[in-house]
Amino acid sequence: MRAFFGIWNFDGKPVSPFLTARAHALLRPFAGPRTAITQNGSLVVVSDTVAPGRESASAVPDWDRVAPNILWCGRLDNRAEIAAISGRKPDLLTDQQIIQLAYQGCPGDGIFSRLLGDWALAVVRQPDQELILGRDFLGVRPLFYRIHGATVTWSTHLAPVVLLADAIPALSEPYLAAWLSFFPESHLTPYRDILCVPPASFIRITPNGTSSQTYWTLESAKPVRYRTDQEYEEHFRAVLRESVARRIQSEAPLLAELSGGMDSSSIVCVADDLLANGTAASRLDTVTYFDSEEPNWDELPCAAKVEETRGRIGHHIDVGPAQSTAQDGFAAGFSPVPGPLATTSPAAQAFNRIISENRYAAVLSGLGGDELLGGIPTPVPELADLLARLHLLTFLRRSFDWALAKRKPIAGVWRSACASFLPPSAGGSSLAERHWTWLAPGFRARNLDRLSVPSVRFRFLGPLPSLQANAAAMEALSRQISCAPVSAERCYEWRYPLLDRDLVTFCSCIPREQLVRPNQRRSLMRRALAGIVPAEILERKRKAYVSRGLVKVLAAQWEILRNTPLKSEAAGIVNTASLSLCVDRAKQGRDVRILPLLRALALEQWLRGLEMPAVPPRSGELPPPAGRQELLGRERPT
Repeated sequence: MRAFFGIWNFDGKPVSPFLTARAHALLRPFAGPRTAITQNGSLVVVSDTVAPGRESASAVPDWDRVAPNILWCGRLDNRAEIAAISGRKPDLLTDQQIIQLAYQGCPGDGIFSRLLGDWALAVVRQPDQELILGRDFLGVRPLFYRIHGATVTWSTHLAPVVLLADAIPALSEPYLAAWLSFFPESHLTPYRDILCVPPASFIRITPNGTSSQTYWTLESAKPVRYRTDQEYEEHFRAVLRESVARRIQSEAPLLAELSGGMDSSSIVCVADDLLANGTAASRLDTVTYFDSEEPNWDELPCAAKVEETRGRIGHHIDVGPAQSTAQDGFAAGFSPVPGPLATTSPAAQAFNRIISENRYAAVLSGLGGDELLGGIPTPVPELADLLARLHLLTFLRRSFDWALAKRKPIAGVWRSACASFLPPSAGGSSLAERHWTWLAPGFRARNLDRLSVPSVRFRFLGPLPSLQANAAAMEALSRQISCAPVSAERCYEWRYPLLDRDLVTFCSCIPREQLVRPNQRRSLMRRALAGIVPAEILERKRKAYVSRGLVKVLAAQWEILRNTPLKSEAAGIVNTASLSLCVDRAKQGRDVRILPLLRALALEQWLRGLEMPAVPPRSGELPPPAGRQELLGRERPT
């Protein structure tokens, strides 16, 4: 399945046929034209009957012959292993059938921890009045649910859950505050009473209540130790190749982002090597973003090295300031979650056109490389590991090496390593107050703890600090992925080869000094991929950070808004006068955080589109929910 939706009245009342038809219409853009409605008394499920690839067999639930029934959406990477649980061969079975049989043969709910891939799963046990909702370890595939009285609604897409309500649900202050500053917790949505299944967890819902259980944690992984660098390099190449191979299995063409950096280039080069050796995929193309107005952003020359190696020129998209503003002004339209301002920009439209014209099934992204593979050259996790294990002589030697490499006093290196175990300073709240003067005072006061990037403080006892750091990084990446808006107009998915569970586990369990060394960030990656990725890429310094054009985008969007009443001010989120002052300071080049201001304008755009229905009602269907004058209740963070 590509998508599924369910509604269940635990009190036994039948589901309204008008509600069922409306749910069918709302899910169809995500699931494709061949969707089916299955009803069994007080339970209704809407799902696609034919999905691409291995799921070409019928996916319609058979309520009479199979119990419990399983709804599956995603990609199963270890098909043979899961099929072996039931003693069946995977060749003639769909992913959903494999999961169905394995669930019955696996005691309890142990099946969840054994599933590899990007997936969302619903287990419906109608005789027991029990619903179980599960999600992959990183939360790449979302699964939303809402409990309203005796009714539970769940869906792989948020829009149907939102638009089936009688009115747009009240908004969540914790979500909006965290979205303005960083990214909200993965189980939150912009709506107070609609939640998402947390990553690496499953939710059990019954008429008596709801419980959540984590089925996998990175911190429970065991250390991996070899004698030589070569053994680490061989293992890394093996898990990276396997991760990329899992994500290029497709009968449709695929697209890969190619920035000219080490992460995206490594994915493309490894994929090309696999394709040359017969790994199934019809075609892999690349897309490179560049800024024609930014002389210090040298993406095209570096990407050209990879294009030269593979013998193919990819798509190129200009994202300069002139391409970052929507041509039709400050466009508004319904979206279930807030998203970037540039979703209607010429650059975004060019990307959508590339996807549509070439019918790409998925886009490969290099997200996660900096966090996982030593892209940030800090000695703190390695030195904290040595302190936690009381390897003091090695700690002194390695801290001296790092002090020389970073040209800092050794006392400062020691101070940073020791401070990583201490509680965060009390100055965070005052700093947040200084940087968020444009928020409404009440909103700011209630949400100060969510207006700062979460800091990582290591526990002295328990898993190694480097493993704790990677677990925190995966949580941050999961938040980012969970906030990505999903369009109903383009049926493609994002895939993250560097965030494969096996790869994440391996890179988190090896000694930190394998990943990053003094004067050599990404040490393991550089050594392992020599001869596979062009040397110019492996030896490239960190890419330049581009921020100059953001001020122009901010100024252009604010000119459209400044003379109109802001819905975000009416909702008690921002103060228009203070926001205008901060935008003017940013235009003058003064020290102002640009990205939160851009998000504030994006939030305004999102609020203006909330009352627009995503799918117009058809004959015999329920009308879309009415608008709500007070969207934001006075909810306090929990």
